[in-house]
Amino acid sequence: MTDEAQANAATVRGFYAELWEQGDLSRLPALLHDDVAFQGTFGQVMRGHDAFGAYVRSVRLAFSAYRCDVRDLLVQDARVATRVCFSGRHDAGPFLDFPPTGRDLAWEGVGFFTLDGGRIRHLWVMGDMLGLMGQLKA
Repeated sequence: MTDEAQANAATVRGFYAELWEQGDLSRLPALLHDDVAFQGTFGQVMRGHDAFGAYVRSVRLAFSAYRCDVRDLLVQDARVATRVCFSGRHDAGPFLDFPPTGRDLAWEGVGFFTLDGGRIRHLWVMGDMLGLMGQLKA
């Protein structure tokens, strides 16, 4: 793997570990371009640090613990693809208009990243909404 590919893989791992699991939004400038474009599972399309930070906060506020277990990570130069298991205890706040269920939820997803200069420029994530909704409604 080239040095660029290794650095890009580390950036994507940091994206999940630092932003999502730790909720450290101070890492946004180091990991994402100022004009990052994000398209996500829940129908949102957003640009920039403020919009992405608000999205991270909204998801993390619903869970007392939130995890992103990277199962696969494939790198080709400035492009990275991941398969991730997202999970957490839904007991801290509403999520997708569902009040806290008190249950442990887990769903699979994939992410496709394009990096530029070692930072994420574009991100597209798709999660298993059908499986997640079934858990929320159970």
